Amino acid sequence: MAEAKSDVTVDDDLLERWAKEYERGEFTGTPQDLRVRPVFGRPRMFAEPMVPKTIRLRPDQHEQLSALAERDATNPSALIREAWDEYTARRSRDAA
Repeated sequence: MAEAKSDVTVDDDLLERWAKEYERGEFTGTPQDLRVRPVFGRPRMFAEPMVPKTIRLRPDQHEQLSALAERDATNPSALIREAWDEYTARRSRDAA
């Protein structure tokens, strides 16, 4: 999806309408009338910002993490966040 200079959302229906107008010779716009602002990457998963952190894993740990993520239909980062939350919750309970 893209936005025109007038901030109109350009979706499949609008593109289809433009194509039909062009085929009938009725399209009056110019290529400069459309400013595409591509959306990169996946949509945000959380409202709060995330901070990247690099960790080093042994090859067997990396394989396990990838396999678990695939099995659970998620991604390695989500699994690591979940494990971190469980770990810190357990540490908090143990300290109490």
